[in-house]
Order: sequence, then structure tokens, then C-alpha cells
Amino acid sequence: MKKPKKEKKKKVKKEGEAGAKKGGMLGKLALVGVMGATSFCTVFFLPRPEPVAAIVEVDDSHEKEPEHVEPEPVATAFLDMESFTVSLKGRQRVLRLGVTLETPEDMVDFINPNDPQLRDAFMGYLSAIEMKQVEDAAFLVRLRAQLTRRARFVLGEANVQNVLITDFLVR
Repeated sequence: MKKPKKEKKKKVKKEGEAGAKKGGMLGKLALVGVMGATSFCTVFFLPRPEPVAAIVEVDDSHEKEPEHVEPEPVATAFLDMESFTVSLKGRQRVLRLGVTLETPEDMVDFINPNDPQLRDAFMGYLSAIEMKQVEDAAFLVRLRAQLTRRARFVLGEANVQNVLITDFLVR
């Protein structure tokens, strides 16, 4: 018993499909022209906001010289912290560091120089230091700046004027 062969269906173009490519290159050129004209009209024919003229009054009198007001010096106090002993990154060398906080005199009673949060902030930075950084000539300047930044963050911007390094030893 033979199976009947299936007839292959031929695709017959419908009448509507034959004209589907209308426009082609001419349509694309027309679209580009319309878009260009729209952009040109938008830029050149729409009303623009009026520029705002700044009115500046000129004072021609030079009779008064501005007085230079110097800031009042703030009385400072120094609070010694316990020394830090930290193994440098790589754990081959040890850094011993003595630090003193410079604070306004009226804040001495409110600041604990051995605040655990402050010591933790300092230790976090000190334990990440590598020996090649210590050997750099500008290291102490950067160290003071970093410790001052951390002290101001923990104790408050107005409560710490500076951090001084009193002892520095690498073994």
C-alpha cells in the first residue's frame, strides 16, 4: 500500500502583497526632508525666551575702606591619647605611634581622648598602612591629615582642630 504523495503547495502572492514595497527610496528621502524642515523651523521660528539683563549698581565712593576683621583666636588644649602599636600591612613591621588631640579649651571636659570609637577609627587606618608608604617623605603630613579627618568625624568638626603626632617608631 502506497501512501499518496502530498502535494506541495505553491505560495501564491496575494494582490495586496505585490505593492507592499511602495515608497522605497523616495519615501525615505521625503521623511528625511520633513524631519529636517521640522528641526529648522523649531530652532529658528519658535519664540525664544528673552535674555535676562543683570542690573548692577556701581558704587563710585571709595571713601570707606573695608575693615579687615581677623578671627578671634580660640584657646586650645592638648589631650594625649594612649600610644598605638600596630603591625603594618604585611605583618613584618610594627608601628608605634603617639598622638595628641588639639581641641578647643572649653571642650576638654567633654572629650575623652581614649574614646573607643576614635581609637577604632585610627586603628582601621593605621592597620592598612604599608611599609613603602612609611618610607615616603610626605607620609607624616598625609598621616596627620587622615587622623585629623577621622577624629573630626568621630568627635565632631568643631571639637578637633588638629591631630599631632608625638611619637613615631617603626620596628
